[in-house]
Amino acid sequence: MTSKERIHAALEGTPVDHMPATVLYNQLYHLDHFEELSGRPQSSMYQWLHATPEEHFATYNLMVEKAPFEILQPQGAPSRRERAAIEFVEWDGQFLRHDKRSDTWSPADAATRSGHAFDCSANETQFVFDKKDVVENVEVTKAEAIVASGVNDYVEAAVEALGADHFIMPGGVVGTLYGCGEYVGLTNLFGMLIEQPELVEYLCKRIVERNIEIIRAWAATGGDAVYIDDAVATNDMISVAHYERFSLPYMKEMVREIFRLGQKAIIIYFGGINDRLEQIASIGADGLSMETSMKGYVNDIREIALNIGDRVSLFGNVDPFNVLEKGSDAQLEAEIERQAAAGRIARGFIMCTGSPITPATPIQRVRKFIELGQNS
Repeated sequence: MTSKERIHAALEGTPVDHMPATVLYNQLYHLDHFEELSGRPQSSMYQWLHATPEEHFATYNLMVEKAPFEILQPQGAPSRRERAAIEFVEWDGQFLRHDKRSDTWSPADAATRSGHAFDCSANETQFVFDKKDVVENVEVTKAEAIVASGVNDYVEAAVEALGADHFIMPGGVVGTLYGCGEYVGLTNLFGMLIEQPELVEYLCKRIVERNIEIIRAWAATGGDAVYIDDAVATNDMISVAHYERFSLPYMKEMVREIFRLGQKAIIIYFGGINDRLEQIASIGADGLSMETSMKGYVNDIREIALNIGDRVSLFGNVDPFNVLEKGSDAQLEAEIERQAAAGRIARGFIMCTGSPITPATPIQRVRKFIELGQNS
């Protein structure tokens, strides 16, 4: 079987020749480990992220060969207009970013506190106060315009070259609740669930409209799947009642659209889900990925397989820090076997980490994870 056939089979619950292995958000791994995977200086990563599709793919293909995950997630591209306006120039051992529009120059390789290629933080500023603000601030761009801008160019190059035998998930969207935080501030949002639920609901509906167009644009690449990352909709953040009101109906609507477009639907939960398994199963997605047990909650892979694994194929949730990065070979092997045993209960199973790979995890460890997963 090709990896494409293998992942499709795992998501459909049909036999596979061996257990597939991947990590989700592997596009972040490629950024964090750019130098290790490409053989080029880490600072030239920014140049790669603004290269022509042909140049970008040549480097991407090297990364795929070094870390052969069975679900590929290429980088999204800046728009063609943005790529034409920005150039990166190496000078005196440093890459500089030149914005041709303003003729300004700036360093391209600023250090981050986390060690990741990029740091980000949730919005904490409120921009939306009423329904009129929602309409004015939440822009819904048609899929045709998104595609025409060129942001799919890198993905389309990967699909053209690798899509015949590789399973490619070009991108996805965040769930409605996390999307609301972009407009009202994440901390404010949780109080608004109680104090202004109608406004949050109205905002959720508008965000779904936006997400539907993004889903359509991702599907236009010719890839295999679209993901929905339902961030902050977990039991460490909101109640089951709030989940059922502000997340569940919109997850179902987006998954229906993904199916209508002929794509596989993969849903991701970075948080505790043990008290809402039935609701998550009712979404009807092809695959479910959940975080490693941490932060006071337990996502036991065997328990989840026993409860809903007959209705949705599961991704493993190997701990990427304590086991993959820091654990011994024996610990890694034992955890993968434990995950595989649970996976054999489920309709289908894909060996996976429960969060993205950490910046300090070397390539040899990643390759060992893939090998052990495939041989489990």
